[in-house]
Amino acid sequence: MTDAAFEMHLMQDGEEILGAYCWRNIEHIEELSMEYWNLRRLEREEANLLSKVREAEKTLADAQKQRASYLDRSKGQGEDYLDERNTLLESIEEVNKERDSLMAEAIRTKKKHSALKMKVKVLQEEGLDEEAEIRKAREELASLREIFTADKERLNSLNEKSTHLEDRLDQIQGKINLEVNDSKGEATEAFSRISKANRDITKHKAELGVLQEEQGVLFREVGRFLNVNSKRKDCRKACREHRGILEQTRLLFQSIELNRKLVEKLGG
Repeated sequence: MTDAAFEMHLMQDGEEILGAYCWRNIEHIEELSMEYWNLRRLEREEANLLSKVREAEKTLADAQKQRASYLDRSKGQGEDYLDERNTLLESIEEVNKERDSLMAEAIRTKKKHSALKMKVKVLQEEGLDEEAEIRKAREELASLREIFTADKERLNSLNEKSTHLEDRLDQIQGKINLEVNDSKGEATEAFSRISKANRDITKHKAELGVLQEEQGVLFREVGRFLNVNSKRKDCRKACREHRGILEQTRLLFQSIELNRKLVEKLGG
């Protein structure tokens, strides 16, 4: 059953990949019509969000160039605050990197949690004498939940720290602007554009994350159907360019069933 649980996890990943590669070919499969049109809609929304991200990144790059040009021209003006501002910028960048790293770790923890839940579910469904294995898996699940909670608290702390640093940066910039009155308008515009571009990038990427998670669910549903119905002519046609992946998921499905039958015989 441990082998079956592991193969189930692999098969689900394979089905998601199969669905992602083949969904454009399923329009004429009646049972997958809803998934197809939802994926068409999500693809359009994804392209729109990616375009907005690229636009915001271009705006950010232009604003940073404008800021660099302004700094070159304003050397010697507001120098008392420049070092502090640069230190704050570096601190903000470090916090952002740590936050990105923490979010990546949280995603890995979530995947481990999902795999363990699947393992427990399979073992419970089979009703075998695997109490020790189930108890161990549940202990690991509890540990992962604690890690996830700690990561969430740490993420909140980093968000608060980032907000505090940005507020301090605004204050420092305000002092610099007072000493550089002739360039104040340009400096304010540059920093305002940078701030807005960063907010837009964060917002659009968060929306992309939600959208891609919805896509992932649909990909798994499509891949699951294609896998289970791999002998159907229309399903084989939809997967004609990715027969290798279809064959791998089919073999995993077959292996899981054989493992379960073997357990039933051993249990009998």
